[in-house]
Amino acid sequence: MITRILRRARARCDTSDIPGFTAAFGERSAPGITQEETALLIGVSRRWYNQLEAGRSANFSDAFLQAVRRVLDLNDDEWCIVYRVTRGRAPGEAPVGPLTTLLPQTLRGLVEHSPTWALYLSDHRWDVLASNKKALEIFPWMEYGVNVMEWALTWSEARTQLLGWRDEWALPMIAQLRVHAAQYRTDERLQEVIETVRRDSEVRKLWDDPFLPSMTHPTSLRPRRLYLPRRGGKEFAVRFLAFTPLELPSCRLMAITPAQCA
Repeated sequence: MITRILRRARARCDTSDIPGFTAAFGERSAPGITQEETALLIGVSRRWYNQLEAGRSANFSDAFLQAVRRVLDLNDDEWCIVYRVTRGRAPGEAPVGPLTTLLPQTLRGLVEHSPTWALYLSDHRWDVLASNKKALEIFPWMEYGVNVMEWALTWSEARTQLLGWRDEWALPMIAQLRVHAAQYRTDERLQEVIETVRRDSEVRKLWDDPFLPSMTHPTSLRPRRLYLPRRGGKEFAVRFLAFTPLELPSCRLMAITPAQCA
């Protein structure tokens, strides 16, 4: 059952929907990706991914299964079957930040229905509380409740999409994370995020990098480069503008705009 679902999902994958795929693997005239390409996008060995697709029992983590779901764009029925067969239980809801219940509906509406620029709202742990359609067009993983820091710093797909990953993305984001680590020392969820990203060997090295900048939020003055879904190997530059809602001072409203519009 799992084998058939995953093979069909790989066969229908539109590579133009995967940011950075063309730059990493070349032009593709027909749909479909290989097991090896799937494994590279997820950040595991082909052998480990093959264990799952072959339906063999193994200690697959939720993070790994969620990555398979995102890369292969499994629908709800496919995801439920894969998770049930693999884990022996139904999948839970996507993780939601504890501030979600306090989020004013007007603020949620502003974010979710804004038509012009990509917007998302996250708490001080970088858990996404709300996002709009344009944000999901740039970062589809937000739909699955993935933490911003965990995705950008540890997921292989992030290093495919984000150009200049180390200097343009990882170093400034780790700098922001370290500021919050000092500010919210007793926050258990934030400590969990920090532990997760520090399990990555490269992130551990950068955590104490002597050239780590001093940053509390993204600077709009410095564009960042990335690939976008359905745009092939073309590079795009964007700026991040950070705002603080007065009703939720620990949260951050992020706007993503094309660099030339700033």
